[in-house]
Amino acid sequence: MISKTKKMDIIIYTVLLAFTLFMALKLFQLQTGIGIYYMDIFLYVNNAMKMAHLGPGDALYLPPFFPAILSILFRLGFTGERTVFAAAAAFYVLGISGMYLLLRLRFSEMESLAGAISLASFSLILAWAATGALDVPAMALSIWAVYLALLARRHDSRFYYLAFPVSMAAFLTRYTSGLMLLPLAVIILTDPSLRSKLPDIGKGIVLGVLLYIPFGYLFYSYTRTPLPFTKQLSSTVTGSATSLNPGYSTDTLYYLRHLPEYISAIPSPSYYLGVINPSYSGPTVTGFIILAIIAAGLIALIWRNRDLISIHNSERKILFILISAVLIVAFGRLSFALSEVLILIWALSILWMRGETDNIDLNLAMAVWFLAYLYMHSFHPVKVDRYIITVLPPLAYSISLSVNQLSASIRSMRASTILSAAIAILMVSSALHYTAGMPHKDGTVKAEKEAAAWLMDHDPSYRDRVIASDRGPAFTWYMNHYVFTRIIHHQMREMSLRYFYELKPYYYIFSTGKTEIPSGYRVIYSRDGVSIAERIS
Repeated sequence: MISKTKKMDIIIYTVLLAFTLFMALKLFQLQTGIGIYYMDIFLYVNNAMKMAHLGPGDALYLPPFFPAILSILFRLGFTGERTVFAAAAAFYVLGISGMYLLLRLRFSEMESLAGAISLASFSLILAWAATGALDVPAMALSIWAVYLALLARRHDSRFYYLAFPVSMAAFLTRYTSGLMLLPLAVIILTDPSLRSKLPDIGKGIVLGVLLYIPFGYLFYSYTRTPLPFTKQLSSTVTGSATSLNPGYSTDTLYYLRHLPEYISAIPSPSYYLGVINPSYSGPTVTGFIILAIIAAGLIALIWRNRDLISIHNSERKILFILISAVLIVAFGRLSFALSEVLILIWALSILWMRGETDNIDLNLAMAVWFLAYLYMHSFHPVKVDRYIITVLPPLAYSISLSVNQLSASIRSMRASTILSAAIAILMVSSALHYTAGMPHKDGTVKAEKEAAAWLMDHDPSYRDRVIASDRGPAFTWYMNHYVFTRIIHHQMREMSLRYFYELKPYYYIFSTGKTEIPSGYRVIYSRDGVSIAERIS
């Protein structure tokens, strides 16, 4: 016989799953109308075509896990953009489902619903969930990695056999997911039974390495190195970037400043860039309400744990206060690598003061998860809204935690249910409002598809031509023929033109008015902001 608690769990989980599936279907339909817009996504789908031996792709150094899944679907005959959007939406559903299970390790059904449905409804998540970008799939796998690691710590250490391979899959989906080693380390190091679980931890690590081997071979086959991500990680650690990058910003508070928009942004019905960059659109009142609830909950948490200040061991207090002060003062200025080390030591210093208490593993893992990514992305000079998607699961956790702490402060379970329901309704309303205001098509995507179709019809021998574009990966996808990327930068005009003329493309596809027409070329097509120039013989 199913217990009352179990029955409630099933009902709440079913409600959450139904809402998530509804949103996934809606986002899939919207994205199908818009098409692929973001340049990086074209690189991923071209890589998938290359892996499937169905088309060209030359960025095989990029994270391969999601493209590998797409390549399998492509080989099965499910080619096209709809497959990309459906696969991405499936990861969205997977992530929200995992978030609920993760929250249920500590919170009630309604508190867990409030956190999970908030994650499903965050504007930044909705903006990217079905686009084919790697951020939401990486987030979903990271959630499951932490959940499985907690199951291994609390119930059966054999769950590490799954936790580490899933962590590796997250890393291979987005390289910055390697930072998930920090919350995993917290979960493992806070385990009083760590020594007895070391054999299973070792086996889990081996399984994770085994998952990497076929991808390492793939890397080596195409790039002549099994570790092509080292350069990218190096630039992240050093924070190197140039002002030519469109996301270049030295504002260390950029992500904190735009947190309300990431929670709930004003819809952008006619401006797709405003959809995928909620910071362009501005926040709704909902974003501020949720942040106020989180702030109140964290104050309640600190107040209920005020005995932390009265701990007699002054050495432990001094270490905690010192590291906390350094992290606050040096936010966005301290080396990324040093910050991550300090964050881990900070978490362990809390454990050192508090000792083994209920849910300290989960609380510290979530705090480290949030801080590790916030510090890394705030330190790096390239600020792009989607990068911060990885901190949203801990933010959703803080919503459930705040409801729990506020209810405990007034000693009312009824208050927990009411507040959880209010947050869920608020976030669902925000999600429906945001998606209702999303555009159903994008002029740039439509114009590029039409230009590609025109050129293929104009010159049936286009596959024998050298073609270049300022958006090469996009036209590689549309034409299933490799198109070189050549961008003529105004700041680096001489070098850009030299690079262009070394290639001597027969056709050059470019954005009208944004890119200079190279000497020796004449425009043969110009429509809706996209032009095609042909080399003059």
